[in-house]
Amino acid sequence: MGLKYEREYQLNYFDFDKNYQIKPATLMNFLQDISTRHFEEATREVPCGDLPGIWVIVEWDIKKSDVQLKAGMIKVVTEPIYFRKFIAYRCYEVYNHENELVLTGYSKWAYIDSDNRKQVNIPRFLNTLFHVEADAEKPEKLSFNDLSEIESYSERNLQAVYTDLDVNKHVNNITYIRWAIDSLGSAYMDGHKFSELKVAFKREVFEDQRIKVLTKIKETATETVSEHLICDHDDQLLVQVVFSFI
Repeated sequence: MGLKYEREYQLNYFDFDKNYQIKPATLMNFLQDISTRHFEEATREVPCGDLPGIWVIVEWDIKKSDVQLKAGMIKVVTEPIYFRKFIAYRCYEVYNHENELVLTGYSKWAYIDSDNRKQVNIPRFLNTLFHVEADAEKPEKLSFNDLSEIESYSERNLQAVYTDLDVNKHVNNITYIRWAIDSLGSAYMDGHKFSELKVAFKREVFEDQRIKVLTKIKETATETVSEHLICDHDDQLLVQVVFSFI
């Protein structure tokens, strides 16, 4: 088992939508924040020269229970569970103020050189530092549909603007989730609550870049699934998002 790390976060009223449902972007911000904080605190005494790379998120797989969240404190727990070559995985749990489990999930990260953006091997000493076994079992890779039916998706055109960017000077990872939700529209979101979110990041998006959000909704007997392909105008896939709703 890896080295667990937990932190409390404040949920404010602006973290909820007009139906008093927690915004998925809020939860994802917490998960991304605790991942960064855990690594930085654990490696505070490690010389910079011993850490040749930076972490970039590759995939999210998040499942939310039907436990209702309210404004107030929540507890977020994370645990690194896999380091191999340049790939790492973390798992997460989120609890409400009554210590009820609200969310579970996994994330996949790549370790890359900050200058040339190429993959570099994760230093072996991080396995010891984070209590991750060298032979830990690798989680299953997320599966997504390809672009073979791209013509059947509805299309929404956007341009990346200043407020979409983060300190890395590219569109922040959480912005793509907001774009996907906004493509569904208010009337749709009024009648649905998200239960699962899967995201795969393929390529970065930069300021002023024009993109399109392609959306398809599929109904089943138990849930609704919305698939979102965020592409450039040459139909090159940038980010893939899948929501499950109840």
